[in-house]
Amino acid sequence: MWENQHRPGKGRYDRRRIGRSSPPTGVWRIFALFAALLVASPLSAQDGDPVAADSGIASKTLAAPAEITRDEAAIAEAWGYDRSDLPRDPAVRYGLLPNGMRYAIRHNETPQGTAVMRLLIQTGSTAEAEDERGLAHFIEHMAFNGTTNVPEGEMVKILERLGLAFGADTNAYTGFEETAYLLDLPNVRDETVDAALFLLRETASEISFDPQAIDRERGIILSEMRARQNYAQRNNEAYYAFLMPGTRIADRQPIGTAEVIETVPAQTFRRFYDRYYTPGRATLVIVGDLDVDAMERQIHDRFASWQARNGEADKVVPGTLDITRRNLAADFAHPAIQEMVSVIGAKPWEDISDSLESRRTNLLKSLAYNIISRRMASKAREADPPFNAASLGTDDSFEMARLSILRVATRDGEWQRGLAAAEQIVRAALQYGFTRAELDEQLANYTTGFENAVGGAATRRSDGLAEQLLATARDGLVVTTPESQLERYLDWRDRITPEMVLQALREDMASLDEPLIYASSKEGLAGGSDALLATWTQSRNVTVAPPEEKGAAQFAYSDFGSPGEIVADSRIEDLDIRTVRFANNVRLNIKRTDFEKDRVRMSLRIDGGDLLSTREDPEATSLMNIFVRGGLREHSLDDLFSIFAGRSVAFSFGSGDDYFGSYIRTTPADLGAQFQLLAAYVTEPGYRPEAITQYRNYLPDFFARLDATPESTISSKIGAILSDDDPRFSLAAQTVFANLTFEELRAAISDRLEHGAIEIGIVGDVDEQAAIDMVAATFGALPLREAEFRDYSTQKQRGFTGDRSIRTLHHKGEADQAVVDFYWPTTDAGDFQTDVRLRLLAELLQLKVTDEIRERLGASYSPSASSYTSSLYPGYGYIRISTNVRPQDVDEVTEAVRHIAAELSRPAEEDMPGPEDDAISRDEMTRARNPLLENLALSLRENSAWLSIVDEAQSAAWKIDRFRASSGAISAIDSAELLALARQYLAPDQALVIRALPEPPNIASAGKADSASR
Repeated sequence: MWENQHRPGKGRYDRRRIGRSSPPTGVWRIFALFAALLVASPLSAQDGDPVAADSGIASKTLAAPAEITRDEAAIAEAWGYDRSDLPRDPAVRYGLLPNGMRYAIRHNETPQGTAVMRLLIQTGSTAEAEDERGLAHFIEHMAFNGTTNVPEGEMVKILERLGLAFGADTNAYTGFEETAYLLDLPNVRDETVDAALFLLRETASEISFDPQAIDRERGIILSEMRARQNYAQRNNEAYYAFLMPGTRIADRQPIGTAEVIETVPAQTFRRFYDRYYTPGRATLVIVGDLDVDAMERQIHDRFASWQARNGEADKVVPGTLDITRRNLAADFAHPAIQEMVSVIGAKPWEDISDSLESRRTNLLKSLAYNIISRRMASKAREADPPFNAASLGTDDSFEMARLSILRVATRDGEWQRGLAAAEQIVRAALQYGFTRAELDEQLANYTTGFENAVGGAATRRSDGLAEQLLATARDGLVVTTPESQLERYLDWRDRITPEMVLQALREDMASLDEPLIYASSKEGLAGGSDALLATWTQSRNVTVAPPEEKGAAQFAYSDFGSPGEIVADSRIEDLDIRTVRFANNVRLNIKRTDFEKDRVRMSLRIDGGDLLSTREDPEATSLMNIFVRGGLREHSLDDLFSIFAGRSVAFSFGSGDDYFGSYIRTTPADLGAQFQLLAAYVTEPGYRPEAITQYRNYLPDFFARLDATPESTISSKIGAILSDDDPRFSLAAQTVFANLTFEELRAAISDRLEHGAIEIGIVGDVDEQAAIDMVAATFGALPLREAEFRDYSTQKQRGFTGDRSIRTLHHKGEADQAVVDFYWPTTDAGDFQTDVRLRLLAELLQLKVTDEIRERLGASYSPSASSYTSSLYPGYGYIRISTNVRPQDVDEVTEAVRHIAAELSRPAEEDMPGPEDDAISRDEMTRARNPLLENLALSLRENSAWLSIVDEAQSAAWKIDRFRASSGAISAIDSAELLALARQYLAPDQALVIRALPEPPNIASAGKADSASR
């Protein structure tokens, strides 16, 4: 939602979110499944079982605690549900320790055999004194750098040995008013659960703040600061400064200041930590496949001894928002920024408890805002729209005020037209209200949402349930059950009238008569703040008309002919995948699972995709990303939204590397409607011109950002560099995209849509026969298709540049930012064993670059390593290492990466005897392997993973074969095999090095610097 773009308190600084990107195509899109027997298969004897591997924590038996005494009244008061008449979810066990720490536990079995733990400390950057700015976030980092009982550098390693991936399963964030530590446990073995609780307890009160460890972490924090500082962040800071002057929100960004980060002494850390890391500010949430009683006992045993060293400090109030400030404006300029205007009205904040009445009122408000957003979206889809997008929403800004915010994004130079159009849409709603048809459409969507929540209640994911409980801890929101939510909604629904919705909107919205207006643009607005205010005032004097009453049309595509006849029907017995072929050659593969109750995932793959793009016509399929926006011959996209109101269908149909189609999540009840919609897009796409207009409107912003950061600079040029300027993989000029037409797209894809081979996959809570009947009535009823997917051997030629000279690119972003990327060419995914080893080698490289570049040198916040092996282009693949650094550190980091590669790829005769001299230690193998193994095992319990096998179960049988052969593939790899692979591919002189450096001052654009005016 747009209204959350600048929402205070939602900005979080994630620690160590290291990118382990999966390749866009190829075996690794489906490799997460290759663990069919991993659950039952031990690791090879050489490297040991992950259960038995030394985690770094000595096993101990906890003494049985005294019987837990629960003061239910005190618990209710601490959690705030004593002030609500809403029925709580009985599955949640709320608790309160004598020291004031709250906890909540819920048993949940999705995914089975896993759990999540969240430790919330309710303090953040707004609690910092002037000499502590950035300290809340810095302390979050220090939690991973040594505690009373865990040496520096060991906490993450402990978790990796237990199978938690660094960044993916082990993370933390700091916001304005909270800090949270997040652990996703891939298994619930005793040693994993014990270690997780132990480490969270260490974090709560035992961080050691060793001065040398602090000094080593300073560079990492500064690297994170650099990485986050860009045009968007500067825009956010200017927005807060304008909206909330004099408050701590305006001048206490969680990342802090360089001066404090570089100089803050250890005693200042300790002072802040002792003041705010206290039981009374802490909440522990645990959700997963665990025994609730046992977990409650362990929480008491671990955390009851924690005491506030200096008592509980008072809450720091972030400030006061002056709601009398009116009729003021400011603008921000940067060459890469999108043109956008935010109009803000403010009124006093009210402390309203979560109750039956407040939820009823909130429903009415939501209906109003959704209808207005729907009107704005329709306006944006016109042939000549006044804006690209617009939204209206509200924000309870840190309990300082209730803000109403209208945001309007426009084409460059058209902010006046867009702002006026959006203002008049809002004013028309406030003046005339809503039509019955508009309300009914939204009620249908809400009904479906509540019903789907009930249908999927039994298999809700643990991380989502944990987030609900954290919302309770933060805001006092009562966690109820989906069943009670639906019951309340149905009781209210039929009594809701357009007049009630209008009244709720009028009561909720702050006045926009004399608002605050904030704008961003590439070159600054002509006339500045005066022009903003004048445009708003002028628009307010324009007469608005009431909305037209419109009815939804009937869907024109429910009959595709006689249902298709089945000519082949068999089952892959060991995997329980049913395969069907219809007389018209359409293939269907089905696997029923119970992982997601009342949910179905499906794939549609039609021969072609981006392989239709050639050197002669490299943009043949580029407009597929707006294909759906073109609607159908009989219905515009806007019409379709009304037609399918209340249905769980996705408007998704695009182009993959070698297919047209989509991957979609829906429900059993709406699977048939989804197939009808997709079949309609195949047989009668609309190619409506308004979609082209919207596409062209977004192009200037896209191209303006291409050189705004070092990352985007490399991203925009890497395809051309790796392919020696092959136009299929190189970004064309903006004018090329601006001149694309739907007529050209139609000519390129129509034959494939009409004749190309089709394969459909279905996974989830589905009745096989019902699914077969749905496909028979839609895709099975189409005319005869080609039986096989084409080979496209000519188009499948892709080279990797032979030029190993260093490529230096220049960006127009921050002067203290640079990126260094390494690419080593490898091979394709043709050989499974090689592919698996390359993946594990990349995991090992991730550990090594993190240890060396982040931890030892402190030169980069998040260096990353990954492997990509193509299943489409013969011989094509690479290992990539990427790191964001200061320009002056480029050479040092480059040499560090080269040294890592050299150590791994040195000739075998140079290996030294003894494990201590090995390039790959036993512990590194364990830490690289175990998270990967746990992820693979977990994928067997995920519909999305199964779909990546089922989608091509007939046309790509090799995926099934690899699945069967994969039980010990990862666990059987030893360090000698990885070293052999490194010798083959990782020689330092074989790496392509790409550097993105700041644009030299003498050629920098004069308009580069951002500006703000008031």
